[in-house]
Amino acid sequence: MGGERILIVEDDTTIARFVELELAHAGYEVSKVSDGKAALDVVGEGEPDLLILDLMLPGMDGLDVARALRLSTSHFPILMLTAKADTQDVVTGFDAGADDYLRKPFEIPELLSRVRALLKRTERERSGSSYEASGVKVDPASRRATVNDEPLDLTGKEFDLLFHLVTNAGRVISRDEILEAVWGGQHATDSNVIEVFVCHLRNKIGDRDNTIIQTIRGVGYFFARG
Repeated sequence: MGGERILIVEDDTTIARFVELELAHAGYEVSKVSDGKAALDVVGEGEPDLLILDLMLPGMDGLDVARALRLSTSHFPILMLTAKADTQDVVTGFDAGADDYLRKPFEIPELLSRVRALLKRTERERSGSSYEASGVKVDPASRRATVNDEPLDLTGKEFDLLFHLVTNAGRVISRDEILEAVWGGQHATDSNVIEVFVCHLRNKIGDRDNTIIQTIRGVGYFFARG
């Protein structure tokens, strides 16, 4: 860890201050704002290494902030704080551009663990090579993916899942492994979320017969080498 910059967007001043102090104690450079517009202004002046974003904000909510940032091609990780945990709420957050979510109330050790995992993943992606299987190519440095050289329009979490599948092509990948690698594994993500995202990927890569991303019943998934 080298003093990475973290921006907190949280309108609850007590939570924001508590998280700020804990992150600063852990060695991070921390700033905070209380609404979505202010967050976009701060990011416009200089991107942080990580954004901690509350879902329920006054005016422009966390989903709108995440969408606006991803439209502006910002690639830094977003950790969304939310009291909502239904499958559709989680999927909506990931579709908006969040990389992970943390339910309120949360413990600081879990928050710090999520922060470290997201920052480590970003560092690994920046130094990574591109990978290819079944005509699907993923480039972790640019977070871009193509199928038969045609660009894919993916959300952040869709890219993360596709990256893990492609880089592990040719072997069966368990749901538990996917949860650990793509969702952090420290919270009980509904398995339906994985199925929803696999369905999204199949549609986007044109895998209509499920021959590229194969479901292994009771175990997980298999991505064909092609």
